[in-house]
Amino acid sequence: MKNEIISLKKNIYRSTSIMFIVQLFGALGAGFFFVIQNIFGVEHILDAAEKGNEQILWFILFWATDFFFIAFVAVTCYLIAGLPALAPAMALSIYFCHFAGNPVPANQMYVAYFATPINNGGGVNIGYMGYYIMAIVLALLIKYLYIAWDKIKENLGKKLDKPLSKIKLIPKDFGGVQLLEQVDLIVLVLILPVASCALTFLLIRYGIQLPFNALGEALVAPLTSLANSSIILCGIVIGLMVGFDLIGPVSMAAYSVAIAMLLAGDARFMTIYGACFISLGWTPFFTMIFRGIIKKKSFKLDTDDSNIAVTGPINAFFENIKLTVSFSMTNAFRSPLTIIPGYMIGAGVTGFLAALFKITNTAYLNELPKYGNGYTFEELFKMGEYYISFTLPLRSGDWLTCRLPLFFIILGGAAVGGFATLVFRHLAFKAQEKRGTNIETDGDIVLEMRKYAQKLNKAK
Repeated sequence: MKNEIISLKKNIYRSTSIMFIVQLFGALGAGFFFVIQNIFGVEHILDAAEKGNEQILWFILFWATDFFFIAFVAVTCYLIAGLPALAPAMALSIYFCHFAGNPVPANQMYVAYFATPINNGGGVNIGYMGYYIMAIVLALLIKYLYIAWDKIKENLGKKLDKPLSKIKLIPKDFGGVQLLEQVDLIVLVLILPVASCALTFLLIRYGIQLPFNALGEALVAPLTSLANSSIILCGIVIGLMVGFDLIGPVSMAAYSVAIAMLLAGDARFMTIYGACFISLGWTPFFTMIFRGIIKKKSFKLDTDDSNIAVTGPINAFFENIKLTVSFSMTNAFRSPLTIIPGYMIGAGVTGFLAALFKITNTAYLNELPKYGNGYTFEELFKMGEYYISFTLPLRSGDWLTCRLPLFFIILGGAAVGGFATLVFRHLAFKAQEKRGTNIETDGDIVLEMRKYAQKLNKAK
């Protein structure tokens, strides 16, 4: 069991390092096209026939970032269970991305994904941690079913040796094991992976998706009541909900309350929600900073931890709020039981401060978003553009009463969350060290890719 836990942790670290590259590809690629099209005004890239298609092109590369859940599930399953896990991993992860909610036409698949889910469809139904559980359960099922089949062949095959030896038409060197191996192709490629896929589907569907969506719906009424009685307490609860699953049914429950208030003319709750959301993009960065300051013996942050941590603030500088937060999910995959509580505390503090200081971004009510293609925020909300609609107003509004206060509130909440994460991870490190399940990684995916390029160059 101890070896299984250590192996699993190593595979998770490895898959998140690879996933970081997938996200980075999408971020850099989308940024490249965005700059060329929107700043330099270069049109008709990649044979785009009409100007209306120009915006679509940078979405194409942005999909690498949007679909990092699929990459994570596929890579993790492959590392744990090998080739047999790839097809089931792809099938399940794509299903829960796009077909767990209401089915949509192919040309709406982008806006139906987790960042901008139509009617709460797509990956938001199970949250980003749902994919984490899916990958581990599916891979371990396939792995142990393979082991079980191999043992069954060995034990059952020996029992079949004697009956087979009595059949004259069968060669003497053809035993029970050889007989069972004739169906290996069917069992190993079809039966065991499909059975694992079906069992994992049932777990995710009935153990995560339906219960947590029901929980999210059940939270709407009490949160609405709380919003009408105590905005400060409501701000804390919104932060806790956002920190719990970030993009998921619980967070979307808080969002539905915030948008209902906004459409009624009250932007305070959407301001709180957006601030909590963005603060999580900075939280891993502060964990890294505090870990560097506190030198006592504790868990180790490898280079990939640092790569993931600094990517959020870099994207925040370039006003890409979606990517600011996206890399925080990758960070949480590495140690969810310690990082998610830190996220909840940090976002809770952000919500508390935003409510305490009565920060309200009126841009939600009276301005057009910078990249909203001429639509108002209300129109974007109704179109399902969650990402654009609730985060872009944080880049606008009055400087003294909104922007600057929000900037310090977001960083303050992130700092508290980062320190809380540090404490939780240190406590986990002590417990793991005592049990002998602690691992120290030295991953550096960028250095690894550089060495791989050099290896190819030398081999040429």
